[in-house]
Amino acid sequence: MKKKGLWALVSLLLAVFTVWFVIKRSGMSFSDFAGSLSAADPLWILMGLVAMLGFIYFEGASLLQIVRVCGYPQKIRRGFLYSASDTYLSAITPSGSGGQPGIAFFMMKDGIPAAVVTTALIVNLIGFNVGLLFHGILGMILGHEAFMNYNTLGKVLIIVGFVVFIGLTVVAAMMLHHREFIFRTAIRFTSFLHRIHLMKNPERLHRKLERIMEEYKTCVDVVSKHKGMWFRACLMNILQRFSQIAVTVFAYRALGGKGHTFSLFGTQCLATIGATCVPVPGAMGVSDYLMIEGYQQLMPRDFSFEVQMLSRGISFYTCVIVSGITMVIGLLLLGRKNKK
Repeated sequence: MKKKGLWALVSLLLAVFTVWFVIKRSGMSFSDFAGSLSAADPLWILMGLVAMLGFIYFEGASLLQIVRVCGYPQKIRRGFLYSASDTYLSAITPSGSGGQPGIAFFMMKDGIPAAVVTTALIVNLIGFNVGLLFHGILGMILGHEAFMNYNTLGKVLIIVGFVVFIGLTVVAAMMLHHREFIFRTAIRFTSFLHRIHLMKNPERLHRKLERIMEEYKTCVDVVSKHKGMWFRACLMNILQRFSQIAVTVFAYRALGGKGHTFSLFGTQCLATIGATCVPVPGAMGVSDYLMIEGYQQLMPRDFSFEVQMLSRGISFYTCVIVSGITMVIGLLLLGRKNKK
C-alpha cells in the first residue's frame, strides 16, 4: 500500500511537471488556455467526456464477456469497477500491467476463482493488444504522412510500440496454449529457491500450483470453445481504444478545428502506440511529446498545444480522476459489506 502511495505521489508530481512544461513550451499562459477553453463548444466537450467514459466501460464489458462464459456472470457496474481499477493503477505505476492486480482483487472479492481471474486477464490482454495493433495499422493508413514527418525519436517509439505489442500478444497466446511449460518452469524456479535456502516447504506451493493449473486448464478449455466470446472481447477492446482516440477529434472540434478529422485520428493512433509501451506512469511526457509532434503537422503550432492540452485533460487526467473515485467507492462499499 505504501508503494502504491509513493507511485501516486510520483505520478502527481510528474503530471504537474508535464502540464507546466507543455504550457511553457507552447508560449501560452494558463489564462490563455483558460480563455480558449471558455470559448470551446460545450457539446463537443460533452461528447469527449462520454467517449472518456466509454474507454472505461468497454474494457469492463470485455472482462464481463470472459468471466460469463466461465460461469461467473457479473453486473455491468462491476465491470466498470474492474476497468476503473485497472485504469487508475496503470496510471500511477510504471508498468502497463500495473492495473491487473486491481482487477484481480475486485474479481476475487466477487467470488471469482483465481484460475478464472487469470484466464480473464490473459484473454483480455490479448484483446487489449489486438485493439492497439488494429488502431496502429489504422494509424499507418490514415496518418502515414504524419509518420513519415515524425523525427527519428518519434518513428523509433512508434516502431518499438508495434514490436512490443506483437511480442506481448505472442507471449499471452503461449500462456494459453503452453500451460505445461509454464507450470514446469514455475516448479523448477521454486525448487531452485528451495535449494539456495530462500524458500521453505516448496511442496506445499507445488500442490497449490498444480491445483490452480488444473482449474486454469479447465477455464482455458472453456474459453477456447467460445469463438464468439473471443470476437466480442476483441471488439470491446477495439471500441475501448476507439473511444480514447476519438477524444482528440472531439477536443479539436470543440476548439473550433475544421477538417483533418481522419488524419488527426490516425496521428493519435500512432501516438498511442508509441507511448503505451514506455514504462512511465500514464506515459506522461512521452504521450504529450508524440501528440504535439504529430498535431503540428496538421494545424498551427499554438493551436496544436491547445488541442493536446484539452484532449489529454479529458482522455487521461479526467479519466484517472473518475477511475480513482470509482475505485475508492468500490473499496468503501466492500469494507461496509465485510463489516456486515
